[in-house]
Amino acid sequence: MSEPWHLILDKLEIMQREMTEMKANMATKQELEDIKANMATKQELEDIKIRMATKEELEHIKANMATKQELEDIKIRMATKEELEHIKANMATKQELEDIKIRMATKEELEHIKANMATKQELEDMKANMATKAELNEIKADMAKGFATVHQAIREIDAIVKRLEQNQEQQMQLLLRQERVIDVLCRRTLEHEAAIADLRLAVKS
Repeated sequence: MSEPWHLILDKLEIMQREMTEMKANMATKQELEDIKANMATKQELEDIKIRMATKEELEHIKANMATKQELEDIKIRMATKEELEHIKANMATKQELEDIKIRMATKEELEHIKANMATKQELEDMKANMATKAELNEIKADMAKGFATVHQAIREIDAIVKRLEQNQEQQMQLLLRQERVIDVLCRRTLEHEAAIADLRLAVKS
């Protein structure tokens, strides 16, 4: 085939590819009408933007706005400025309250103080009935002397008791010896009396 025919065929193939691409990228009149029917113009879109709010704006409004019911609830729970001024005139601020707390004691603290503290009269009575440290030290010194005297007396009594115990033991031993002597003397007396009786019988016979 000659070269001109090749050129013609190449051009035809190029034109065919271009037509295919155009078909793939172009819409039919029906599709265009459908798009027109379902799409909005830029002007319509701008009008919608002006009249409508975005979801973000709507959420912002919801977060920052109150419903009528919430407003009524607030009115029920809240006070008017006049009532607020009246409260301010008759109430103390937090700072004043803290100052009062610092300067004042609770009833519990007061009862605790009463339970653990003494009155001036009780303190005077205590002073009258209690001894000072110097007096206490003097009493301790006197008691120490007294204890020393008592200990000395106890030692002396112990020595006397020991001597008495020793004397009592000696007396017991003496009594035992005396009892043995008396027993011996009694036996000898009985023997003598028996011998005398025997002699008398012998003399009579």
